[in-house]
Amino acid sequence: MADKRQQRRIKRRLMVRYGERELTQSGFTGDVSTSGLFIISSSLPRLDTRLHIQLFVEPERCVFFEGEVRRHKLVPAELRTVERGGFGVRLLSPREVLSSALDQELRVPHFELNYRTRAAFQQAYEREFRMGAAFVSTTQQLPRDARAVLSLVLEFSGQVVELEAQVVQVFPPQEGSEAVVGLALLFTDRARAESLLRPWLGQG
Repeated sequence: MADKRQQRRIKRRLMVRYGERELTQSGFTGDVSTSGLFIISSSLPRLDTRLHIQLFVEPERCVFFEGEVRRHKLVPAELRTVERGGFGVRLLSPREVLSSALDQELRVPHFELNYRTRAAFQQAYEREFRMGAAFVSTTQQLPRDARAVLSLVLEFSGQVVELEAQVVQVFPPQEGSEAVVGLALLFTDRARAESLLRPWLGQG
């Protein structure tokens, strides 16, 4: 049967580091091509797992990829001295990586708070922003720890400050109740939020 692979694979032993979030695992390749790698390993990531990959083409030169685990090769224990098991990875193109990243970003909910006057912004800062938090009045329900982006529209200065945040408390609507409804957010990077907001507290 003819080999269905479109790219020629070359037997090459190259050092590789990989992991889902951090490059915590290391090993060697069994073969490589321009579209994929076979990584020798007794620990097999789940199929379809996306990995960050650092491939050392020379001891002092490396390239970085993202890839998806597409196949497993299991070798019986009695044959492992002559044949090595591991997993095959399909390398993702820059277009795929960027499209996925942008798609994830588009799925992150955005909220907006408007401040027409500096005094209104100063009050909000003293009430919650200086503690690295904000409350957004909304009926949109998100789980705790969900990511969000908060845009603070400072109309008095013509500026918009965007801050990444995380949901820490949810106040859902209650039937027959006039209780507050919305989300309590905590800024992901409090120091950055402080540096972006403080300049707009002064007079002028």
